[in-house]
Amino acid sequence: MLFEVSRFCDCALDLERRAGLILQLQAETGRWGDDEAWAWDSSLARLAIALDHEALKRFHLHLGCRGQISLEYRLPASAQWVDAVLLGRSSGTPAAVFIEMKDWDTSGDQPGPRPGLVLRQGSLVLHPCEQLRGYIEYCRRFHSTVLDRNPRVEGTVFFTATRNAGAHAMPPHDELARHLPIFTVHQRDIGDRFPAHLGRILHEPDADFANAFENGTYRQDRSFVRQVAKAITEPGRSPFVLLGNQQKGYELCLHHVDAVLGGDPSAKAVIIVEGPPGSGKSVLAAQLWAHLATDERVTGNVVLTTTSAAQRTNWSYLFENVSGELAARGIVKPATSYNPGITAQWVKDQRELGRRIDPSTWKENLALYSLLGGRDRCPENCFDVSIVDEAHALVDPTKPGTPLAMGVVMQAGPQAWHIIRSSRISVFLLDGDQSFRDVETTTANRIEELAGDLSITRVERLNLAGAQFRCSGSSEYMSWLDELLGLDSGRNAETSWHSDRGGPFRFEIVEDPAGLDERLSIERQRGASVRLAASFARKWRTQRSTAPWDEPAQEQDFSIDYTRGGTVHRWVRPWNYAPAQDYTLFIQAPPGSRMAQDPLAEVGCPYVLRGFDYDYLGVLWFGDLVWRGEWRVDVNHVHETAWAKTRAAAKREAGQGPATQELIRRLQRGYRILLSRAIRGVFVWFEDEATRLHVTSELRPESRKRHMR
Repeated sequence: MLFEVSRFCDCALDLERRAGLILQLQAETGRWGDDEAWAWDSSLARLAIALDHEALKRFHLHLGCRGQISLEYRLPASAQWVDAVLLGRSSGTPAAVFIEMKDWDTSGDQPGPRPGLVLRQGSLVLHPCEQLRGYIEYCRRFHSTVLDRNPRVEGTVFFTATRNAGAHAMPPHDELARHLPIFTVHQRDIGDRFPAHLGRILHEPDADFANAFENGTYRQDRSFVRQVAKAITEPGRSPFVLLGNQQKGYELCLHHVDAVLGGDPSAKAVIIVEGPPGSGKSVLAAQLWAHLATDERVTGNVVLTTTSAAQRTNWSYLFENVSGELAARGIVKPATSYNPGITAQWVKDQRELGRRIDPSTWKENLALYSLLGGRDRCPENCFDVSIVDEAHALVDPTKPGTPLAMGVVMQAGPQAWHIIRSSRISVFLLDGDQSFRDVETTTANRIEELAGDLSITRVERLNLAGAQFRCSGSSEYMSWLDELLGLDSGRNAETSWHSDRGGPFRFEIVEDPAGLDERLSIERQRGASVRLAASFARKWRTQRSTAPWDEPAQEQDFSIDYTRGGTVHRWVRPWNYAPAQDYTLFIQAPPGSRMAQDPLAEVGCPYVLRGFDYDYLGVLWFGDLVWRGEWRVDVNHVHETAWAKTRAAAKREAGQGPATQELIRRLQRGYRILLSRAIRGVFVWFEDEATRLHVTSELRPESRKRHMR
């Protein structure tokens, strides 16, 4: 939201008007929490004091114009918001100063192990300067106005609730703080140093640049994107290597892309790539992106689109690591960023005017939004190519019974439709048997229907079935697993699989949870990557904890008693720690994180692990999915919040009915995800004895022979 600085100061320094400003910011961002409102109330007033300073007089008043500030500026085609951006000119050049405000009590904060991680309240969190650096680099590489006008782009961190942020400026953070200065509410800072610093950068207003910046769109710096693509395809450096059937799928994708790029410039295409877990969809996605990013015929944006926070943070981390460039994260787009601009507040406003605004009227909603002058934040064909990984997790609100999805404005319509609308070429990689949450309602057939709705005639479907790069390359194991779980889709193995102590993939059952630790620790000592995993059969009690590993045993997410040698022991663990939905801490275990110290310190769920793999996995099979001559569900053991609607319906059915069957199917898919993440082997502990005995019997060779008759 763009304001003249003087108007902002008037609002922020008046109690009643500040309350109105906070309501505006809540409506713009959708962040209605009390904690957020409290932080705004504290920080906006203190920022206004600093800006209403003599040192910024030239910036405030110049030839009748006034300097401008954008509050809660959303980076183009991104899920990231910058607290404030001051916009003007610096020695004749356009200038933007990003301000990251932290309403933190910094007492007890300590320097972290790396420049980008600081120890706050006992936990490692992203350093505010590192967060700010990401915003600035994103704009320098992906903001149309910044690329066109080459402004001076600077940044600063403003702690609005402390007089001392020394720990954030000490080594190893000193270099970050030197380039992106830190200020507090100490009188010396707020009354002198902070406004003087801003005044040295911003010399005068520039309303034209301010408006152009506010309305800027996502556009890639082509030379930078090619540099990242080169790193991804470089032999010996890239983790994304194509093998076998992946290479075939890759070549087929390029064949269809070539047909579009070599023909009518207005032509569009949709390519659907299906494949089971471990068939290499993500590697294909990365290599396809890299190829198209360097294709001279592709002059626009080529992005990799994600469908969950776990995916987005980990793809961003991988792109950054392989390229060595923080800005490479900007290549990854969340599926929510394709929404043209319809917000929850817009829906509320229209309903108050008596208009019907529902998911079922999504086309009418879009037409009304356009008619009323709504800005299209993701115009038609603004991307040359969008490659969507885990596309089965896209939300289609038009499917009857689809519940509300966090962060998704349901009244805007199907996410896949918007991706197709906004892209010349859309590539969807999916596995229908990995749809897991209530809101994951998009299928390959539905994507075809949506393409037809947009009059796209070139729709191609490819299948990677038969390829297997996890599970020791054993497609036979995947067929056995599907059959075990009752998910067999006609994929019959040519030869039988069983755990006869010599097969290419290890499947071992342990007697207690400690057995998982013991087996995985041995493999870790041999250099293998390991993780613990479970379905959501335990509540996430430690979700808000800043140090979940240190919570008392009774407050842990997992607290399991077991007996060895006549002595009762207790096994405790928290769910995966993900502050600000940063799942890289569990998936990637970056240096300095708790998982880097001990990869068995936490337990991951199917939502987090989906799409990733490790050498060995330890799986806790709880009493949510049990065998009683057939697969059954114990609703009391199901705590997956993304299944709230299905779970409630199943509970009302008391064990029989369509919702119960749907819940069983979801659990079967969840365990399929968990039991297909490992590359070399999986160790399993069963809470339910009857289920353990059933799976044990199915592991025997004679059981496989019986099924094959």
